[in-house]
Amino acid sequence: MALPDTPAFSWPTPPYFLLLPASAETASHDCIVELLDGSVISATLERFDPRDLQIHLNSEAQDAQQHIGLELVRTIRLTQPLTLIRDAVVISSIDSDETHVGDARTFLVRFRDGETFEGVTRGFVRGESGLFLYLLEGDHQHSVRCFVPAQQLDDVRIGPLLGDELTRAHLVTDAEVATALHRQSILRQKKLGDHLRDYGIVTHDELRRALHSQKQRPAIKLGDLLVEAGLITPEQLAEALRLQAADRSRRLGDVLIDMGVVTAWQVQMALSEKLGIPFVNLREFKIDPLALQLVSARFAKSHQVLPLLCLGDALVVAVENPLAMEFEQELGFLAQQTIIPVIGDPDDLRSCIAKEYAIRTRNELAMGSAGPHDIAGRTKGSPSLMPINMDDLALELNQDALQRDGASGRNEPFEERISDNVLVRLVNSIVIEAHAQNASDIHIECNARGNTRVRLRKDGELEDYIELQPAYREALVSRIKIMAGLDITEHRRAQDGKIDFGKFAPLSIELRVAIVPTSSNLEDAVLRILGGVEPLPLERLGMCAGDLATIEKMVTRTYGLILVCGPTGSGKTTTLHSILRTINRPDIKIWTAEDPVEITQHGLRQVQINARIDWTFAMAMRAFLRADPDVIMVGEMRDVETSKIAIEASLTGHLVFSTLHTNTAAESVVRLIELGMDPFNFADALIGILSQRLVRKLCKECRKSRVATDTEILALAQEYCMDSRLDPATVIAQWQETYSSDGHLWLHEAVGCSACRAGYRGRIGVYELLSSSPQVKGVIRSRGAVPEVLEAAQKGGMRLLRQDAIEKVLGGLIDLVSARAVSS
Repeated sequence: MALPDTPAFSWPTPPYFLLLPASAETASHDCIVELLDGSVISATLERFDPRDLQIHLNSEAQDAQQHIGLELVRTIRLTQPLTLIRDAVVISSIDSDETHVGDARTFLVRFRDGETFEGVTRGFVRGESGLFLYLLEGDHQHSVRCFVPAQQLDDVRIGPLLGDELTRAHLVTDAEVATALHRQSILRQKKLGDHLRDYGIVTHDELRRALHSQKQRPAIKLGDLLVEAGLITPEQLAEALRLQAADRSRRLGDVLIDMGVVTAWQVQMALSEKLGIPFVNLREFKIDPLALQLVSARFAKSHQVLPLLCLGDALVVAVENPLAMEFEQELGFLAQQTIIPVIGDPDDLRSCIAKEYAIRTRNELAMGSAGPHDIAGRTKGSPSLMPINMDDLALELNQDALQRDGASGRNEPFEERISDNVLVRLVNSIVIEAHAQNASDIHIECNARGNTRVRLRKDGELEDYIELQPAYREALVSRIKIMAGLDITEHRRAQDGKIDFGKFAPLSIELRVAIVPTSSNLEDAVLRILGGVEPLPLERLGMCAGDLATIEKMVTRTYGLILVCGPTGSGKTTTLHSILRTINRPDIKIWTAEDPVEITQHGLRQVQINARIDWTFAMAMRAFLRADPDVIMVGEMRDVETSKIAIEASLTGHLVFSTLHTNTAAESVVRLIELGMDPFNFADALIGILSQRLVRKLCKECRKSRVATDTEILALAQEYCMDSRLDPATVIAQWQETYSSDGHLWLHEAVGCSACRAGYRGRIGVYELLSSSPQVKGVIRSRGAVPEVLEAAQKGGMRLLRQDAIEKVLGGLIDLVSARAVSS
């Protein structure tokens, strides 16, 4: 309801509560606005309508009104405390005798950029515009209002974890609880979906009734359900059924999604609302290991079903669409359980199935479990699962090596060692652990004097993993060669290959293997982990608002050339796939040529380059042009032939994306001209060039902040303005307006805690985006040098890598050391 003294200001009161009149009358609209870039604004909220795309602020510091788009806002918090009381009339009207209806609830908000926000709220309302919270003050007697725009929301969890409630009720043990069943209720005259989305109230009795309702769900077809929910029209349903009739292998839901008339999320919410089936947040759900044993990995992956927990003689499983469970009877027979389906996000479902069964395999390997399994995947007579201890496994291997050497006095042949069960378990466990820890590479380094060292690259940094006795160094590398199909007798030349790890363990990933001969006739192995990677939304890459808006406009073009440049490991492929994710629609044909295919997307036609059979980027490009493409992505323009074909394709009605191994956007222009590209064709084809680096993010849990001195700020501004016509004083004034907090600019340093690695957690991109303006095109046509291209691009508004890095320093995302390391 709107506050009476300000008709232009709207803020709802949470359900089951009343706002004391005295609070409403004295409420002020002083607020604190946190922006996505980390800056904070203290002002008065003059006008705010949740349906509007702007907020209107009056700042005394600037003595003027500010109009800020909600797409730039993370949170709006009103500072005036208010008093809320429980509405006994409403509570009694829903026939609830539970005293804790309307109690304070914990909450956790996950933003689209990966950041989180948590606390305690007296209530909340979630609508199309965003999330309204009433945050509790320290004494828990007063509340302050907080709003999170819908544009920033990735996930919201309200209330205690389901596992805590089940444990308190002694229904299940800690190992059996699941933490993310969405809150639900079956209150009178209220749709379940609305309650899930808006109020999130849940009790033990409501949970039991919801699970019971799944067993008695009505026999309703998905198409009829979506028509009834108003998500599609009968005509759209008829067209989808016609398309499905032509290909019975496609599910109706997939057809409707491909048609663009409904999203996967809308389908799932309709199922939850109409049928009362809980929606489970699989990313936070703790899987019951006993439930996992009831279903084999092959069955789970084939049917995309994930067992969650056992409730008596029932097995709760997560699926994308409970109405398309043709395998339900088969699963019930195999598991010897009654099946209760809940809904899971399809992307989370795929990743969780791979992850959970990998952990299960790892545990079995740690125990040396190789006993028979029944058809449903249950281990007969297997002991309780236990986590693997890599140190113990390595110790077992080392002791075995010492016993062999002591008994024989010499090393045994490779063929005998590589068949050892301990060694096989070790290699598999290293790969599974590396994937579970989100490592990108595994380095196995054999030394002539000393142990064999295994290191993992995580967030761009190598860290030690385990060390093994020298006796097994040849056998370890030979085992990897066998898995990759390489020649185990060749030790003098480098070898490259691939491992389909799914053949050796139930984890569907690929490994790119590089075997490199080193001194003393030894060999090192480097394994790059491929597959199982989902493309990120473009807005989560860390671009500033201006660059993001520009690149989103660039990709709407129907023809032209867009390049991404940077050194190896700078995230170029991730950026390209994020761009393709943005434009990937059923009405567009997208071909990609990659070496290797690291990220897969539904709808893309992805081709693996194989130079051994002369299947090169240039050959693939020629084939694409005969295959009616709309968009072409070529993994790298590494030669003149590929570059010329790409430019010609972009001039003949195709949108072309590619990468270059250059340091800056301006250097990329000059490099291509030096390769022999026609400057006039190149100028006409070019849309833009994005140069990027990856830098480690500071851990927000433990980072140390301090006020920057005037001397430090001046030096930083001079560094920012170097190689440009910007004025340091003007830049400092802009920083004060955007990044200052309490009137100061802050610098941040890494500390280190249990939640991070030496003060850093994850990585973020640093970018410079060169847009092909008329000035830039003119310089290209005249074969200008790098300084000329740079000057023309800066006139068009391009920010340098160094400038973007410094602004991320002021925003608290990275430290100054990291910023200078990637932009020097």
